[in-house]
Amino acid sequence: MDNEDKALADEQRLMRMMRKTLTSIVRDTAPRDGNPSPLTEATIMNIKDCLMVISSRETELARLTGRTLDERPRFADETPTTHAVKISSIPKKTH
Repeated sequence: MDNEDKALADEQRLMRMMRKTLTSIVRDTAPRDGNPSPLTEATIMNIKDCLMVISSRETELARLTGRTLDERPRFADETPTTHAVKISSIPKKTH
């Protein structure tokens, strides 16, 4: 792994950490039992803006590193739960 790849991987890790921290804050301060949110509307908007920037950068980093955002960790011995089918292999219906 060269320096550029390491920098991108480090930035991906940082983006993931910031996203998880912000969403934890939102979850921990969510209104419960009819109580109002302790966060001001401006703070809520700032959190949303930050999450949008993080999401955008995560997408860009995924593109730069050749990854997709829908990747999920899997055990080596885990049986796949999905099977990709080419649309061209599906016969057309004749009505």
